[in-house]
Amino acid sequence: MEKEGNYWTQIFYRPYTRRQVLTGAARAGLGVAGLSLLGCAPGGAPGAKKRVEEVTISYATDIVNMDTHLDSGITGVGVHIALYDGLTDRDRELKLVAKLAESWKAAGEQVWEFKLRKGVKFTNGEPFNADVVKFNIERQQDVEFKPRYISDFKDIKVEIVDPYTVRMNTPAADAILPAKFAQALTVPMDYVKKNGNAILGKSPVGSGPFKFVEWAKDEKLVLEANPDYWGGAPAIKKVTWKPIPLAEARVGALKTGGVDWIYQVPEDRVKELEADRSLGVKWVGSAGTGELVVGYDYDTPLKDKRVRQALRYAIDGQSIVKNILGGVGTVVATVLAPSYFGYDETLKPYPYDPKKAKELLAAAGYASGLDIALDQPWVMYPKDNEIIDAIVGFLREVGVRVKLTRTANKSTALIRDDYKSKAGKGYPGLFYGARGHASLDADAIMYQSLHTKGTINYGNYSNPDLDKLLDKARATVDPESRKKIYKDAQKLVYDDLPWIFTIDFAAIHAFNKKKLSGIHPRMWLPYVHDVEPA
Repeated sequence: MEKEGNYWTQIFYRPYTRRQVLTGAARAGLGVAGLSLLGCAPGGAPGAKKRVEEVTISYATDIVNMDTHLDSGITGVGVHIALYDGLTDRDRELKLVAKLAESWKAAGEQVWEFKLRKGVKFTNGEPFNADVVKFNIERQQDVEFKPRYISDFKDIKVEIVDPYTVRMNTPAADAILPAKFAQALTVPMDYVKKNGNAILGKSPVGSGPFKFVEWAKDEKLVLEANPDYWGGAPAIKKVTWKPIPLAEARVGALKTGGVDWIYQVPEDRVKELEADRSLGVKWVGSAGTGELVVGYDYDTPLKDKRVRQALRYAIDGQSIVKNILGGVGTVVATVLAPSYFGYDETLKPYPYDPKKAKELLAAAGYASGLDIALDQPWVMYPKDNEIIDAIVGFLREVGVRVKLTRTANKSTALIRDDYKSKAGKGYPGLFYGARGHASLDADAIMYQSLHTKGTINYGNYSNPDLDKLLDKARATVDPESRKKIYKDAQKLVYDDLPWIFTIDFAAIHAFNKKKLSGIHPRMWLPYVHDVEPA
């Protein structure tokens, strides 16, 4: 199996001191955010001259929305980075690099200045400039629009210095703002103003290496190379995304030639695929986490911390990793995977202790057991069904009776919205979710998912003490101080357990070597513009 480094040992988090930030030294790499472009020319692999006619990629689910500001799902981001560009990006070594912004510097403690790339056009011919950047920031601040990254850009004021220079004034010091733009991609201003948000979500226009062709929901999504891409045309002429929910079916489609590239390869099928000389297998470190999250909208036993801790003690996480994932995966102590900046290595996962679980349940008044609901959305990672079945079994052994609801082809956000439309509230009990962010920074997970104002806080968790810590971390520039704050925040989360169980998955891709001699995905993202044709 080819391995693209190891995210636990090769993450290049390069934060800077206040002095370095103010002198602009942070240009070269700040935070660990973002998506990598190529490690070379943006449009294709190093020195690529060959081109491949078509590559079909299969993920577990279809994209939710073609509007990059409305879909932060696994498949969605993978498609978006082929269609749209960000101001910044990451190379293969995860160093922050220029994209639509040619350079950036700190122009004050709360001011970032970006010099923009000239000559860039969207695929409809619309030019990219400072007005477009201002429009994109303000669009991601629109509460009624409900963008996925609203909390990343809230209260930022954009000043246009000239057509290709912008200054962003932040409400507090923001050490990782340039890195956030590696996933917050850019949409065309005039196209959206003329046609409306809904049209962009169905018929997108971007400035990226590929352009939109067609989308048949839950069947296929087709992109074609952008021959006028400012970074050079990509090596693949046509890319088709094909959703296949079951991992075993995806493996079968790859082996029979039905698809050319699959993600979420089951760990127990890796050796078989490696043995096939026509196929390549690539592991790229952490894929993100799967977690069992508590819904706080209802007055259930789960609001008692003793019950939440009992459930955690009842689950044998190491057994799940060993017996279901084949040893490939990591049980996480809190909510951050080891690859994230701010991760606290001193915290260890709760041990498997069913006796302790029963004692806590009895102390909470549930000696005879209790009933809880558990929602499982679409299958996000390999063995999700088996993992959930194992968790249900472990909980049953300590007297917790689980009503499990599985919903195909719907994300955690959509299921939450269904509940709200019917009852005015969100999840009635536990739900299984997935988290991963290309920033690889604690802020992206902890603020977004656990702050009272977090945009993907689907459990509606609210803890004023945690909010204060996360707000403080956002306003802190010094990296060591940020680490200390996030350690304090994780200790609080470790005790309070808004997420009952978290597991960090490996990202495993497999591909057809008859078409592609090499691929360079980033975590779960395929990066179809960074390949070597066979």
